[in-house]
Amino acid sequence: MRYITIVIPRIDDERCSNGECAPEHAVTGDAIHYINLLDDGTGVGLYQLRGDFERNADVLEASPDVLACETSEASDGLVYLHFRATALMTDLLGIFRQYEIVVDWPMEYTDQGGLRITMLGADEKIREAIAEIPDGVQVTLEGIGEYHSDMRRLASLLTERQQELLELAIDEGYYEMPRRATLRDLADRENISVGTVGEHLRKIETKVITELV
Repeated sequence: MRYITIVIPRIDDERCSNGECAPEHAVTGDAIHYINLLDDGTGVGLYQLRGDFERNADVLEASPDVLACETSEASDGLVYLHFRATALMTDLLGIFRQYEIVVDWPMEYTDQGGLRITMLGADEKIREAIAEIPDGVQVTLEGIGEYHSDMRRLASLLTERQQELLELAIDEGYYEMPRRATLRDLADRENISVGTVGEHLRKIETKVITELV
C-alpha cells in the first residue's frame, strides 16, 4: 500500500483557515480528526483546537457557516462542528471517494498554517487523485512511498525542523550506500554549519533507533 503526504498552504475553510479559528487568533487549529459530508451539502467534523475557548466560543457559534458547535467537557481541545461545506473541502473529499483514497487521520495544521494530509491507496489511484486537485491550489509534496503503520508514531518523535533535515538527508542520498551526499553537502544546502547538521542527525537517529529497540 502506497502513501503520499502533501501540504496545502491554505485550506479554504473559514472555521480554521490557516489554522486560525477566530478573528482574534486566540484559538488555532492543531488537527482535523475527521470530516464527513452530509447529503444536504453540509459537513460535520471533529477539530483539535488550542487557545482561549471561552473568548472565542461565541465567535465560532455566531459564524453563518457554523450550524452547530460543541466543545469537549474534558478540556482536551476537541470541538464538534456542523458547518456549511466550502467548495474546496467538497472537492477534496469527493476526489478521495472517486479514487478510493483513504485518509490517514488526522489532517494536521503546520506551524505555517498549512494543512498536512496523508493519503493511502494504490499508486496509480493516488497519482490520479493528485492530478484532480483544483487548479490554483498549491500543493507541496512532503513524502511518498510504501506505507508502514508506525510511520506517524516515529514522525511524531521528531520536531518539524528535524523532519525537514531528515527528509533532506534522504533525498540527497546521505543514507545510501555508497553515500551520494556528505554532511558538508547538507550544511551548504541549509546554510548552516557541518557540526549543526551532524548534531541534528545524531539526535534524529538516537530517537528513532531507541523507539525501534
